[in-house]
Amino acid sequence: MTIRWVSILALPFCIIPLPLHAATTEAGNPMWPSGYVWECKPASKTVCGRENACRADRPEPEGFLLDYNHSQVTFGPDAVKIRRHYAQTVAGSPLQAEVKVELADNRVLWLTPVDASRVFSNIWTGALIEPKGGVVLSIISSILCSPAQ
Repeated sequence: MTIRWVSILALPFCIIPLPLHAATTEAGNPMWPSGYVWECKPASKTVCGRENACRADRPEPEGFLLDYNHSQVTFGPDAVKIRRHYAQTVAGSPLQAEVKVELADNRVLWLTPVDASRVFSNIWTGALIEPKGGVVLSIISSILCSPAQ
């Protein structure tokens, strides 16, 4: 096989524009257009233990702050680093997008928009899941998050 470098180099260059703007937008978090700092409030709380049962419990009265700017979630005086976060979509799902936020202390936030189009509401709802290792195996809190004012 003979390669003809001259003929290859003689070809005109073809510049192909890449969709960098679209790729950047799609790779971002779908919560970001509404803000980078979110106030989240628990609506209910479920505690599951080793006795193979779960019970409803009173949710924490104060909420927490989800801060993408500083890559942390603040629970009262304690700030926990965000290990990673990403958006995922499921084909054919009416939810359009879900955001998963994994924290450094192994807690996980699952969030989905109340209004997938974000026309009528920019509130996100979901769960804060806290795995435990003692008599209590996990604590699951349903949460509502809205952009911080």
